[in-house]
Order: sequence, then C-alpha cells, then structure tokens
Amino acid sequence: MRRAIAEKTALSFSTVPHFYLRTEVDATPLIEFRQQLVSVVERETGAKPTLTDFLLRAMGRALAEFPTVNSIWQNDCIVTLPTVDIGVVVGLPDGLLIPILRNVDQLTLAQVVKRRSDLVAAARAGQISAEATEGGAMSLSNLGASAVDEFSPVIACPQSSMLAAGSAAPRPFVVGGKLAVRTTLRLCLAVDHRVMDGAPAAAALGRMVDLIQQPALLVRDGAFVGFE
Repeated sequence: MRRAIAEKTALSFSTVPHFYLRTEVDATPLIEFRQQLVSVVERETGAKPTLTDFLLRAMGRALAEFPTVNSIWQNDCIVTLPTVDIGVVVGLPDGLLIPILRNVDQLTLAQVVKRRSDLVAAARAGQISAEATEGGAMSLSNLGASAVDEFSPVIACPQSSMLAAGSAAPRPFVVGGKLAVRTTLRLCLAVDHRVMDGAPAAAALGRMVDLIQQPALLVRDGAFVGFE
C-alpha cells in the first residue's frame, strides 16, 4: 500500500499543476443543524451523520451546478463526467484508500450517510474492490477529528481536485461587522490547472460555502419530516 501511495502521489505532484484555494467558513449553523438530525438519521440508517456527510452533499450540489469542475484531464483533453461521483479519503493503519460515492447529487442526506458509512467500514475491513475506488473528479479529505487546522491536499489522479477540511473549532470570526467567537471550518481546495482556472473553481467552492452556512439547503425535499 505504501508503494502504491508513493507512486500515485509522486505522479500527481510531478505531472499535475496544482493550485490551491483556501477559505474559512462559519460552521456554527451546520453543527447545530447536524445535532438536530442525529437521532432521526441514526434511526433511519443505523449510522450517525458526520460533518463529512454534509460536506459531501455540498460538494455534490456544487459539482452538479458547475460541470467544469466535474471534469478530468484524460488523453490530453478535458472530459466532463456524466455523473457526480466523489471520493472519500479513508485513513488506515498502513495508509489510505479512496472509495467513491456514486451519484452524490442525487442522494438524500440519509443515503449519503448510509453509503459513506458502509464504504468506510468496508475499506477498514479490507473488503473494498478496485472498481469501488475508480472514477469521480473530486475527493474529500477530512482531518476534522485531529488537531489540524488546515492542510494542502494532493490530488488523487486522474481526478482534478481534492477538498481538504481541517478541524471545526472555536475561532475569532467577523459576523455582521463585529468580532465574535464562532465554530469555523478551514477548507483548502487543490485544483488541476490543466482542467480549470481559478474562477470556476472559486465559484464551486463559494457554492459549497453557501450550502455549509445554510445547511437546511443540504436536505432534499421529503428526506426528513420537518426538514423539507
């Protein structure tokens, strides 16, 4: 596994022209919203919703709205993918795997929670097939459970971007022109400059930020009673 990771990361850094977009998001509404849904989602899926699940929903919506970002560099040209599939970096004792959630933009939050939970469990049990790690234009690497504030990810070729999320923690943040203490989340989007420039990548990241700060928009109609 370490040999495969070494080969892929070296290939990515040597052949993919990375650039990075960074932002800090007020995640206070998202954390409060998640807390309201924990028991409902857990009863339906058997798994607790995590911030990863909400980030995946935001990414799925953004990629569906900005097809340029849902594209990869393949055979010296840009290929826009027909479906919105997103990878989730799963840390293992000896390395990592990136299983892919399919059609994320079409899933309810509950379905994202269930599929993400199943994929992570399968990856940690060594039961992920090679096919389950192929596809998609973007992946999510979330180190929110650690003390890491933010980090710059390495794109997983042949994908064209990787979103990195650090820990959600209380930090100084300006709200309505006044300094306050809010729970914020620092995001870093690594982008393949061959596929897109800064403007479309920034637009997609901005859409993710909007959805994170208005988390009710991440719940599809009818997904949960009282949260339409």
